[in-house]
Amino acid sequence: MRKLFTILVMAALNLAPAYTNASVNISIQVVQYPVLQRIPGYPVYYAPRLHANYFFYDGLYWVYVDDAWYTSPWFDGPWDVVAIDTVPLFVLRIPVRYYRYPPVIFRSWAIDAPPRWDRVWGPDWAHRHSNWQRWNRTAAPAPAPLPRYQQRFTRANYPTDEQRRELAQQHYRYKPHDAQARQTWQNHVGDRTPRRPPDQAHIARQSEPQYVRPAPRAHSKPDRQSPPHDAPVARYERPPERVEAPLNEAAQRRGHADVREFARNTEPRHEGRPDKPNKPGKPDKEEGHDSGKHH
Repeated sequence: MRKLFTILVMAALNLAPAYTNASVNISIQVVQYPVLQRIPGYPVYYAPRLHANYFFYDGLYWVYVDDAWYTSPWFDGPWDVVAIDTVPLFVLRIPVRYYRYPPVIFRSWAIDAPPRWDRVWGPDWAHRHSNWQRWNRTAAPAPAPLPRYQQRFTRANYPTDEQRRELAQQHYRYKPHDAQARQTWQNHVGDRTPRRPPDQAHIARQSEPQYVRPAPRAHSKPDRQSPPHDAPVARYERPPERVEAPLNEAAQRRGHADVREFARNTEPRHEGRPDKPNKPGKPDKEEGHDSGKHH
């Protein structure tokens, strides 16, 4: 009956969207935080002391029970069932030897190879995931850090849903990379506050063309090149006074001669003899006239 129920659940998940949020109860109970050991060469941990197919990868716990995969961000759930097309590839690649409670069909397969999922989920799944075993073993990603803050909790003091969300947000900074892991993480750890959709009036206002006032035009001014910062400040300088060049000796002599010549020309000049005053009792004599004497 359990087998039939699992088949019906997996068939419903294959018809549903890839990401689901269906928390279910599974036949596994972890009383306290399990001991986890890394699988060599894989970014995956397994629980060697649990009688279960229990793993940790990409910040989440993964459990394989009754031909179905379940995941949770806390070591004892609640668990979300995972669609077969969204199981992370590194989870599918876990070798058979690390399944501590393998199904009967697994026991006939090589223990150092992953399970033959084409035999488990059929040829249609194998056709959709034909390259799931091809990967570079020398370039495997680093494993996610273990959420060791959960070690102080047991079945007796297991936190509530809201407490688990708050504790994970406070103490675990790692964010999953796988698509299915991110979806599960958001459902259980992410912020529950839904984003308010924008109202139609706000959308209409945003779609309307907005009037933009043109910027004032600046008056055009001739470009002035500012002096460099290290240039000295120009000071006001008086124009140089005009200084006559000194005359040479020849020019000086020529100047003195011109001065003397100018002085002679300015002196009064008399024509002929100067008039002399007549002595008293003597008649004046006129030049050029005969005085009455005959020679």
